[in-house]
Amino acid sequence: MRVTVIGSSGFLGRTLTASLHRDGAHVTAISSGTPQGIDRTTGLLPHDFSIAAGTEAVVYLAQSPHYRQVPDMAWHLLNVNVVSAVRAANAARAAGVKRFIYTSTGSVYAPSFAPLAETADVRRDRWYPLSKLHAEEALAQFQNDLQVCLVRPFGIYGPGQTGMLVSNLAASIERCNDITLGRHPHNRDEADGLKISLCYVDDAAAVIAELLQVPKLPLHLNLAGPRAISVREIAQSLAAGLGLPARLKEMDQAREFDLIADTTQLSHTVNVNYTDFQVGLGRTIDELRRQRPQAA
Repeated sequence: MRVTVIGSSGFLGRTLTASLHRDGAHVTAISSGTPQGIDRTTGLLPHDFSIAAGTEAVVYLAQSPHYRQVPDMAWHLLNVNVVSAVRAANAARAAGVKRFIYTSTGSVYAPSFAPLAETADVRRDRWYPLSKLHAEEALAQFQNDLQVCLVRPFGIYGPGQTGMLVSNLAASIERCNDITLGRHPHNRDEADGLKISLCYVDDAAAVIAELLQVPKLPLHLNLAGPRAISVREIAQSLAAGLGLPARLKEMDQAREFDLIADTTQLSHTVNVNYTDFQVGLGRTIDELRRQRPQAA
């Protein structure tokens, strides 16, 4: 199979590209560091961007590094998430590509404490999910020419990741910072903090790789692990693995939502043997230890 991966140097992109290579796929890896990649300054693919003839699938994983710098850098966010994605889909259409997979986000859903199915209400009051929804709506217009699958990942984590929930919690533990735990608004006795459907990076890559082979793709698809895990459990497991205390602080105020995926459609679409949370976290902790400065 010939696959083009746009965003191949990112956290998920590296894992997916390596997995596809091992499976014998012919992968064209495109990143901001390659000639046909997204320009780091503008967030745009080249005007003459093209997909090689014979390519069967395109996976769009590119993300703007400025997604937290809004509204100042919202233009860059929209260029990467929307404009360049549409440009890539149009190039795929012109090359006769059969399927186009776009990584959106589980954060598109409106705040809720219930499991979120693909049909749940969405939110447009934050720049990042708004940009993803704009992309989803634009890319859906290509359905007459391509099989489009808009994948909504929840809480991808794993070794080498930085700046996200698990790595940030690990950093807080190592720095002896407080980790705040919001209460459930309908159960004041529950103060475990956000519950999120984490997904180990190798499993996320395996799902996307399998989607390349599925005969009929759903338009929207949640990508998440099999169970929701609280910030309390994540922090306690990290602390035990690092051999450090976790400074957990229960807050009086209630948290606004959980981020729990309904994975019914996912289980009907692909067959993935998920990595146990403690195993995935253990691998993540091992990498954190390797990155620690060695004592003199």
